[in-house]
Amino acid sequence: MPRAVVPDTAVFIKVLREQRAWPGFREDMASGRLWLSSVVLAELHAGTRSRGARHLLDQMEALMSRAQRLLTPEAGDWTRAGCLLARRARLRGALRLQDHLADLLILVSAARLGGAVSTSNVGHFEAWAQLARDAGLDVIVVPYGN
Repeated sequence: MPRAVVPDTAVFIKVLREQRAWPGFREDMASGRLWLSSVVLAELHAGTRSRGARHLLDQMEALMSRAQRLLTPEAGDWTRAGCLLARRARLRGALRLQDHLADLLILVSAARLGGAVSTSNVGHFEAWAQLARDAGLDVIVVPYGN
């Protein structure tokens, strides 16, 4: 059975900037395999500067909500993310929480589905995914477009 796919924020930014990619991506979202992380949605809204872009995000959220494919971190996901941050700090030294928390919440939420994070930043996410797998979570990272 194919894994659920959870695109990271960079993937959505790319799709939103390349208008010709939107129709196909919208079809992928409607297919049921693609999930929209509420963390990604928050990051996208934070970076939105135009009314048109906000409207497009609202449409995307409504579509994914109707399809029941809106993925929101649960209490346990926040705990697992914190534990992964602590483990990484023990293994490799201090890091800034704000630089990694959103990505970890996306990753840990995807793991709850046994999913795959789709990203153009594979190296960054794969390092976290390996820590997550070592902790018993079921998640992989795939390059955007696969």
